[in-house]
Amino acid sequence: MLRARGRRGIDGVRLRTLSGLDAGFLYLEASGTPMHVGSLMLLRPPKRRGYELHRALKVLIAERLPKARALKRVLIDAPLELGHPMWGEAARIDIDHHVRAETLPRPGSMAQLLRRVAELHADLLPRDRPLWQLVVIAGLASGETALYSKIHHALLDGQGGVALAQVLLDLAPRIPKRPTVDESASATRLPGTRARAQTAVRATTSQFARLLRALPAAFRLARVAVTEPGALGKLRESVLLAPKTAFNVHIGRERALAVASIDLARVKRVARGHGVSLNDVVLAMVAHALREWLTRRATLPDEALVVGMPVSLRGSGDGEANNQVSMAQCPLPTHLACPLARLRAIHAATAGIKQRVGALRELIPTDFPGLAAPLWAAGLSRLWARGRIAERLPALANLVVSNVPGPPVELFLAGARLLHHFPVSIVTHGLALNVTAQSYGGFLEIGAISAKDVVARPDAIVRALERGLATLERKLPA
Repeated sequence: MLRARGRRGIDGVRLRTLSGLDAGFLYLEASGTPMHVGSLMLLRPPKRRGYELHRALKVLIAERLPKARALKRVLIDAPLELGHPMWGEAARIDIDHHVRAETLPRPGSMAQLLRRVAELHADLLPRDRPLWQLVVIAGLASGETALYSKIHHALLDGQGGVALAQVLLDLAPRIPKRPTVDESASATRLPGTRARAQTAVRATTSQFARLLRALPAAFRLARVAVTEPGALGKLRESVLLAPKTAFNVHIGRERALAVASIDLARVKRVARGHGVSLNDVVLAMVAHALREWLTRRATLPDEALVVGMPVSLRGSGDGEANNQVSMAQCPLPTHLACPLARLRAIHAATAGIKQRVGALRELIPTDFPGLAAPLWAAGLSRLWARGRIAERLPALANLVVSNVPGPPVELFLAGARLLHHFPVSIVTHGLALNVTAQSYGGFLEIGAISAKDVVARPDAIVRALERGLATLERKLPA
């Protein structure tokens, strides 16, 4: 896996150039769609006099910052657009800016909470501060306290986010004590132009060099594809074109969110009973839900949908806070009426994807040279939005579906018991729906985020996921 190299500038500030993949999430925001990932936690505060989650969380963040260095990273532009932006490190963090508190109006329903989180998720993170935010939301009629978090995808991927969460979460209800640290406003010292220019030039040169070193392997692969009998046909078959659906449109600013929590033991039992993976079952549940949704609107295509499925390239034990992920296409057989036929087709497709990713792992690009990229990459992103190109070109996927393994045990945050941990991901032009699942403490926690002008009620899709699981349970062998 390629990693951006860091160096210490002449004024003592350490600089680390973003990889092309990490920086790409910044450039994509020029199209008007935020590129941060988030989560919605439901917590039960301890019954302790004087305890207040917002205050305790600020103390916890201050205490854990030395172990969560990613939370101190701040963007620094390369001079004259010589390369991708760089990460510097904020000398101090304004915790009051990053950790905020709100209260829902009465009656404090779950629907109100989801609407508020969707509104928060539509707001861009300011780039003059570290790219993360936590919002404690009180006022739920159930007595629980919610925590919405968001962190820019340029900083980390799903598995990196899980690794970062493990730094903040505890196995026991430990209430943090106020550390002796300075919580004053951020006072980052900007590296000099010379240091930034040197870092940008070295990084861009290194990126070009790695690109050149990768060319022989790419040429060998191309030669095999041309000369080996049937290889070119197989390569063409591996690139799918998705049928156009309501999801493949230019999207507006507003978001809608729905969540669900399903007993993970049920999902595992279905996977074992049918001889497939847990991820296969999740995809089959999504296929059932979308088949229902599209049929109800008389827009079900006669061919399989295609999902964009994030594939981790992260090595075992690698907790680096960056992006080590690619996107694979997976056919989603919504056109098949039989639930078992859909599951078998999904199982065959994901097995093929695993083989291809394993064989091509070293050739999957995660970097590209940064020379003038802040200009041309962001310009392409703006053109993509203004020209509504997502509606003009063939679709490579209809939606994104992701399944991230999470902690199997119950955890605590700043002394509060973590009851649910729902993922909240990204939608963009041409991909107006994202369904992400994350396991936590014996549950499969599901978050469906959509562009509100395309799917106003993603809760209809989320409710159908459970019906899809129930259908597969009824088909289990006796």
